[in-house]
Amino acid sequence: MKNLFRQLQPHWRAIIIIIIFHIFHAYTILLLPEYTSKLIDVGIQNQGFSEAAPLAMTSQMYNLLMQITLPEESDVLETYYHLDEEGHYRLESDIIEQPDQMSFIGSHLELPLAIYQISQEMSQEQINTMTNQVDFASLDIETIRDQLSEQLASLGDSTIHNAAMQAVASQHQATNIDTNQYQQRYLLREGSMMVFVSLLSVVFALVSHYFSATVGAAIGHRLRENIFAKVLQFSQKEVDRFSTASLITRSTNDIQQIQLVMTLFLRVILFSPVMAIGGILHVIRTGASMSWIVGLAVTLVVLMVGLLLYLTMPRFKQLQELIDRVNLIAREILTGLQVIRAFGRQDFEGERFDSANVKLRDTYLYVGRIMSLMMPIMLLIMNGISVLIIWVGGHHIADGNMQVGELTAYINYTMQIIFSFLMFSMMGMQIPRSIVASDRVYEVLDAEISIHDQAEPVLLEEPKGLVHFENVAFRYEGADENILEGITFTAEPGKTTAIIGSTGSGKSTLLHLLLRFYDVSKGSIAIDGVDIREMSLKQLRDLIGFVPQKGVLFSGTIQSNVAYGDSDLSVDKMEEAADIAHATEFIDEKAEGYQSTIAQGGSNVSGGQKQRLSIARAIAKQPKIFLFDDSFSALDYRTDASLRKALAEKIQDATVIIVAQRISTVLNADQIIVLEEGRIVGKGDHLELMESSQVYREIASSQLSQTEIDRQKESINRERLEEASGLV
Repeated sequence: MKNLFRQLQPHWRAIIIIIIFHIFHAYTILLLPEYTSKLIDVGIQNQGFSEAAPLAMTSQMYNLLMQITLPEESDVLETYYHLDEEGHYRLESDIIEQPDQMSFIGSHLELPLAIYQISQEMSQEQINTMTNQVDFASLDIETIRDQLSEQLASLGDSTIHNAAMQAVASQHQATNIDTNQYQQRYLLREGSMMVFVSLLSVVFALVSHYFSATVGAAIGHRLRENIFAKVLQFSQKEVDRFSTASLITRSTNDIQQIQLVMTLFLRVILFSPVMAIGGILHVIRTGASMSWIVGLAVTLVVLMVGLLLYLTMPRFKQLQELIDRVNLIAREILTGLQVIRAFGRQDFEGERFDSANVKLRDTYLYVGRIMSLMMPIMLLIMNGISVLIIWVGGHHIADGNMQVGELTAYINYTMQIIFSFLMFSMMGMQIPRSIVASDRVYEVLDAEISIHDQAEPVLLEEPKGLVHFENVAFRYEGADENILEGITFTAEPGKTTAIIGSTGSGKSTLLHLLLRFYDVSKGSIAIDGVDIREMSLKQLRDLIGFVPQKGVLFSGTIQSNVAYGDSDLSVDKMEEAADIAHATEFIDEKAEGYQSTIAQGGSNVSGGQKQRLSIARAIAKQPKIFLFDDSFSALDYRTDASLRKALAEKIQDATVIIVAQRISTVLNADQIIVLEEGRIVGKGDHLELMESSQVYREIASSQLSQTEIDRQKESINRERLEEASGLV
């Protein structure tokens, strides 16, 4: 969880803005039930009049009210109502437009009007029962009012208010006042406010969602950028630890999951509590004694979500691991498709992929089935709570403690609260998976890099390229034995050092150690007398031109691939490098020449062409040290010999280290290192090794006939004599 929320820290300003607009959004949404309640109770039921203040009343009604009102209430009648020409008592028109004045009048006249209206609706028997309980002859008006108020209190405040409003309506009818325009004006005003508030709510929602999407996209962008930068720093040890397929899944699927959840978190999880708290405050403010229903609903939702999380949480981690497995198998199948077809293993590989795919499908189905229960159960809870509110609220309405509009508003508030918890709980199903995804991403980001620069690396001012291995030993992590042991040799500038040996003897590993793809387990490797571990990785690799065993090209053009190590490479230098690598012959045949397209992985060129372009790329870099990892294996013998001759002429000052399987490739090397099971078993030139190394002789005999061996011996001796005579 901590890893998940680490992503939000750089965006705290945007989050504050989102929270502010969430508050505005929730406030506007929670205003709508109030307007709905007013439209029902006031606009429809009371014809647009909210206060018990008649616009006019008959003189009979006026006189009756004067008899049952207290002194302060009588003063209100005398102050605000005046007799008109028709014999009715009316309010002044300017008072009608003043809400505070109307509220003041209504607060004083509500109870007298309710007493009048209820007495009109009561039967004679009910009146006799009430009056028998009150001895009017012996009591003054204040005592009588107190006694009647106690009797009316049992009916409820809502009943008293409705009775007063019915009295107001009857007086409007008796005085021939057309209330339609008042009702229409009220409905139009309140309805317009509802539309305005709804539009505001949409604006607030759009702003908060925009910032949420922006922050989510920024988080995804930064994570992809960081994880890619981190992977570029990985040594082969870290790549082996995570696997390529897993790294791809973590940098795509996992980050996409985090981005989605972060966006939904800012939209939903931050909004839901605000909405729920606001709804609870409005429910409390209604004063209805049904808060226990809200508590029951929230408890049911929490219990249901807790159960679903308990059932699904263990499967989310398994889900990501299964995605890794499917990606791994798919990658293996796609990269090895030709071999699979050649060996007729399509059915086997199909079954292997299907097995992993079925496990992933079953896990998805399990999680999906559990999550699919959420919506029906939530709808059941919401509908059940609605029925319960209506049933309990109906009794409150019957008891006069609630109006229909208030019940409608209460239902809306409760549904908003439940819906908020529903949204929160639905996110609760997404968060566990995103937690797993974030942990996997941060496992990569927080991984300790085994090969890195020292705090103050040594800088070679004028590097020469002298390479020295001193008692080097190396063991892969988790291996039981060293793959290299006691390796000591020197590769000098201007000379070619060849390394030959049987498969698995550690030839390529030597080059990887020099490049610091791995660090030696024992001993040291130095360039110009400086341990490569004390140099910066950038300078070390700037000094080296590496041609891997398997030629690797990138999508783009021939020019972009040759100039890969030097973005400022001139056209002349590029053509020279291609000419030395014998790549010009097929480049010139292409219509677009150096601008010809190279497909992903170099799939549109042959293996030999791919190797020659890889060699040209290394030459164009103009390094001090050349490493050729069996880089001539895809070339025919003639091209191999011609290319090595051109290399010897053009890069005379560089240190050349060649790993090869073919004797013909290493014949003319100044120094040949013979490896056997990770140890040096021979060192010297071709003629010396033919005399001193049995392993080298066996390799030579397995590739060359005795006639070819003798011919090569004579050729070498002749070249040496020519070189010696030239020196003299």
